[in-house]
This record gives sequence, structure tokens and C-alpha cells, in this order.
Amino acid sequence: MHAPIFPLPTVNLFPETTASYHIFEPRYVEMIESVLEGDGLLAMGVLKPGYEEDYYGTPEIFPVGCLGKIQSYEKLENGKYNIVLEGLFRVGFGEIVKDNPFRVAELIELPESDSESDFVDEREDLLLRLNYLVEQSPDTLDFSPILGEHESFIALVNLVARTLPLKNDEQYALLSMDSVRERANRILWLIDDQIETIELLKRVDPKITDDITLN
Repeated sequence: MHAPIFPLPTVNLFPETTASYHIFEPRYVEMIESVLEGDGLLAMGVLKPGYEEDYYGTPEIFPVGCLGKIQSYEKLENGKYNIVLEGLFRVGFGEIVKDNPFRVAELIELPESDSESDFVDEREDLLLRLNYLVEQSPDTLDFSPILGEHESFIALVNLVARTLPLKNDEQYALLSMDSVRERANRILWLIDDQIETIELLKRVDPKITDDITLN
């Protein structure tokens, strides 16, 4: 299997989540038009630090990305596009079969190793923590799309991974994990660390309202 790569500086798509993009660079406008004429598949990649020096060439990307399918699109009067991409599954990038004006790569599917497991306890733990974060910082984080029912625990975990204001290397580490339970446990640890900080600040000053930043 192969597909065009759309590399961005940050992690922005996980399996079973959706994301919106504004496509304005000529080479990527051409890429979108090519994808729309074909199967609608597009792989999101993550640029390695230092990409600025070769941004208009072929800067290096991390080896793991997410394959997406264009769910909807709008072509603007100026020829640019707005698209909504649905994350399908994680992929590893293999051989580049085309590199101009945009890259097309061989893709290796990276399935979740425990996607069929029962995650009842983990789901409950995660939702409890998310509700706490909403109560503590309702204006800075919007978990409303997350706190409802979801078809899969993978969707819940990946929505949280996308929504939490993590550093890019932490989000990429989450994307790279092939175990849903491992990803969920890492997210729980990150949230617990923040909750501990919030509780400490509240003991120091009960009136304090601290913005949540998991950095």
C-alpha cells in the first residue's frame, strides 16, 4: 500500500479521530486534488526538529504516522482547500516512491496489539479524571466530544491524546505506542501528575485557579 504524505510540525491525527486542515501550499493543493481523484487516502506525518532548513524540499519525518481518509472537503474560490480527515490506523513509512512535488511512500500498517481487549476499568478511570479536569479548568480544555459514549476505547484514548495540551514529543510517543493499554496508562499518569499539582496549589491557596498545561 502507498499514499501521499502530508507532513506537519506537530502530531495532529490519531486513529478513530477526525481533524480539519486548511491546504494552501501549491504542492499540497496538487496533492489533495490527486487524492480526491483517487481513493481519498492521505498519510499524516510529523516533521523532525530542524525541518525549517529544508521545509520546501524533503525534510526528515518521524517513522510513524497515521493514515487518514478525506471525509469531506471544500474547494475555496482561491483554489485552496479545507478538508476533514478521518484517522484510520497507524502506519510506518517505508520506501519513498515519489518525492516531487509531494512525497508518496510505501506504508506498513501498525495495528494496535491489544485492540480487542476489555478496557472497562481503564475507561472508568479515564472518564473520572477527565471530569475532574473539566471541573477545574472548564474554559481552557474542551472535553465535551470525549465525555460521551464512544464505539471503542481506542477512540476515547486517542481523542484524549489529541486534546490534552502536551508537548509534541509526548504526543508522538503516544502515537508510536502499539498497545492501547500502554497509551492509556501513560495518559492516566500524565493527568494524575497534573491533578497532583492542582491539589497542591489548592492547599497553598484555596482560591487559586490555575490553567492546566501538561508541559
